[in-house]
Amino acid sequence: MDLRQLEVFAKVFELKSFSKAAEKLSISQPTVSAHIQNLEDELGLRLFDRVGRKVIPTHEAKILYRYAVELLKKKEEALSELLSVTKKSKGTLRIAASNIPGDYLIPHILPKLKHIMPEVVIQVEILDSRKVVKQLKEAIPEYDIGFVGSKISDQKLEYKKILDDEIVLIAPSYYRSETIKVEGITKVPLIFREEDSGTRLTVEKALEEKGINPIFLDVVAFLGSNTAIKEAVKKGVGFGLVSKYSIQRELECNRLKTIKIEGLSIRRSFYAVRRKDITPIPAARTLWDNLEKFFNSVNT
Repeated sequence: MDLRQLEVFAKVFELKSFSKAAEKLSISQPTVSAHIQNLEDELGLRLFDRVGRKVIPTHEAKILYRYAVELLKKKEEALSELLSVTKKSKGTLRIAASNIPGDYLIPHILPKLKHIMPEVVIQVEILDSRKVVKQLKEAIPEYDIGFVGSKISDQKLEYKKILDDEIVLIAPSYYRSETIKVEGITKVPLIFREEDSGTRLTVEKALEEKGINPIFLDVVAFLGSNTAIKEAVKKGVGFGLVSKYSIQRELECNRLKTIKIEGLSIRRSFYAVRRKDITPIPAARTLWDNLEKFFNSVNT
């Protein structure tokens, strides 16, 4: 039994609804159901009866709820005290981030970070995903926390998902076609990210799953950032494959357009990553513990 399970349980108990609890907690309904099922399995008790659309707490649930409220209250008191200490702390929070998190996502949450930690200086360096992981694996890492677009497993590291993403094909705004068949991706000039980019790794994996070997792509340039790719596409150099988070302004200003690839959807997730074996500084711990709260308002 963990506190997250109890938090989900308490919200279902209070709202008498799995769907409303999911909405309130900003998680999916299947996730709520999984937490409740795991808690029921661990306790060997049934906590809710499902009668039609109604969720009715059992007698055992009413007992558990009294204690869950007390435990969750203690958690909030502890966090409040820790955050009050953190607010008074000074120093630098060093973040290594891949291109999209560093350029588009972290700036979005900076106001919230500064509100909670006004005395802490936020330092962000943009690297590709593999270099972020490599830096964190050093004997004495230069960074406190990382943000990446691909999950590179290592026993020293732990990950937490922050957002889902879609990689889309972009073309100059004057390009007439709205769609392209997946087989046609090998016939258009493409501008690709560098070798260790999370975007590139995701694109190549998605194409291989469709039976398309990346070596047969007509790649006209390899560029080190989404910004560089966007500028090259605007100039008519070729087509780009970039994160949906990186092109919102260009789409609004009609400077770029997206081309639907029939039969291909390229999706991935962004993750926060940190070392398991190193005690985090207070600012890094505060950021890690509040990732869901910080990023749940990021939208396209």
